[in-house]
Amino acid sequence: MARPLQRSRLSSFLLRVYQRVTRRLTRRGQYLLWTAFTLAILGLDTRRTQVFFLFALASSMLLVAVAFAMRPPPKASIECRAPRRATALTPVMFTVHISSHAGARRDLQLALSPPPHLESGIVFTPGEHLFALEPDVPAEISAEFRAVRRGRYVLPGAALAATDPLQLATTRPVKAPDQTVLVYPRFYSMEEFRVPLGRRYQPGGIPLSSNTGDAIEFIGTREYREGDPVKNIHWRSSARRGQPVVKEFQEEYFCRIALILDTFLPPSPAPGEELAFEAAISVLASIADYFSRSDYIVDILAAGPDIYEVSAGRSLAYLENILDVLACLEPCHNTPFATIGPALFEKLARITTVVAVLQDWDPARQEFLRRVRMMGAAVQAIVVREGATTHPWQHAGPDLEEITVLSPADVERLLLAARGPNSSIARGGKEQR
Repeated sequence: MARPLQRSRLSSFLLRVYQRVTRRLTRRGQYLLWTAFTLAILGLDTRRTQVFFLFALASSMLLVAVAFAMRPPPKASIECRAPRRATALTPVMFTVHISSHAGARRDLQLALSPPPHLESGIVFTPGEHLFALEPDVPAEISAEFRAVRRGRYVLPGAALAATDPLQLATTRPVKAPDQTVLVYPRFYSMEEFRVPLGRRYQPGGIPLSSNTGDAIEFIGTREYREGDPVKNIHWRSSARRGQPVVKEFQEEYFCRIALILDTFLPPSPAPGEELAFEAAISVLASIADYFSRSDYIVDILAAGPDIYEVSAGRSLAYLENILDVLACLEPCHNTPFATIGPALFEKLARITTVVAVLQDWDPARQEFLRRVRMMGAAVQAIVVREGATTHPWQHAGPDLEEITVLSPADVERLLLAARGPNSSIARGGKEQR
């Protein structure tokens, strides 16, 4: 066991040395380094070839560049306005502001790096930028940020360093603070989403919600605010107080919709199952986007080891609150519906409609939705799966009639046609009952 351990330590040491060397080299310098390495191999036999002259030239250029890199870092400050939130596969432009605290510099390099040791698929374009900086004129550099998949990432701060005249190596950098960015799942805007609706009595109503709807109760008056409708002015109170006073209402009956996400994923998922998991999150995000623009109260409940609840709609919250949860959502490796039922049923007591985005159809999921249906809520299920479900969803029964089946390819087509005039789940679905 000693030899493999020694090899592992040696390889780790060589990797650290290589990373430290290449971190201080520009791309041009890295190309020259590999060229010198190739020339060194080709010129081993000095009797048969003169390649070693080229190796000597390349290596001497690198040594001179390394000598220049021993200078102190530039005296400047960096302010990076990187995006706090982004959407997967959607480029986002941002700017980096640089101010000099010394004289003019003609040999500066700004480097933007993705998170280390992480296959995040984050790309900065351009990753390196060479520029000159005047003493009293701040520089503003634009770059593009793009992430392949959703998640929460800690981005290394932008690094500013000086280079040698040939721009091969850099000095120690001046770095901006690291920044955290949330990458949202991809979603599409739906113009319509047909879902069974209902109304239930809500004791006390929701005072923060808007007054759209019917069956509202007059609870008092308040001072007039800019934007209040004229029809709500209480004229007697206004005349008595000498200033406009409006009537205030509280709703008692309205729709509340729960969006439930199936987060189950096997410990060793197949590629199709991973695609279906991400596609299901995109579908839920699209539905949340639709209801955030509607007049309904929406509770987002993500099934799994933890229950995430976010209320949106009717001025209660913004869509970003929902997407923040979905961006960081991790899969659950244990079947959730057999264990989380009681906790969810208590929250669903006042829900009028449940839209469940599932990844399979089996007795546990069917029984869960049947229990929800027995509590008086309308149910619509959307199954996102690659291939056939474990049990036939067509035999679900008459009490669970609203079932749509999508494949990851169907969701991808909807995402690609997100700006089309007729984007809707019902039209994009593979099967529907």
